[in-house]
Amino acid sequence: MDTLFHGVIGAALCSRPGLAGGRRGPVDRIGRRQWVDWTLWAALFFGLVPDLASLGIHFAADLFTGNGIRWHGIPDFIFVLYNITHSLLGMAIGYGLLVGWKRALWLPALAWPLHVLTDVPTHGDGRFITPLFWPFSEAGFAGWSWWQHPAIFYGGWILAGGLWLLVLLLRLTWRSQ
Repeated sequence: MDTLFHGVIGAALCSRPGLAGGRRGPVDRIGRRQWVDWTLWAALFFGLVPDLASLGIHFAADLFTGNGIRWHGIPDFIFVLYNITHSLLGMAIGYGLLVGWKRALWLPALAWPLHVLTDVPTHGDGRFITPLFWPFSEAGFAGWSWWQHPAIFYGGWILAGGLWLLVLLLRLTWRSQ
């Protein structure tokens, strides 16, 4: 799916204001509910990381050199970064380093593996197939390319909106009890 979608889904599922916050959601020290806390923004960021740390570098370089955003001429090292950030090994090392550095990141950093697992069925065969077992294997599941199937794109965004609506309804229902 598109990069922004991954951030929104990551925030919905891997943050305290989202579904992972459970019945109470985020609560500060004096018991007030906080609808937006740092885990929301961290989960949004970690949902974007696999694409930002690979293709984002290429697109930023293109913008700074005045070339606009181009899908052609992507350097090989960008595909190596893509393979690292979209593989189980790369995720495990990245997640382990993040959580080892700051234990509180355990929940929002789960948006990274969620991103990759969402890419598996929504990326078709070709340069952007999700290389789960890289560097041991280049093989991947040839899913349906979201950029070629508008129903997948729009369906994903409907799902994202539905998840946030569910969060809102659950919080309102639990608040009234």
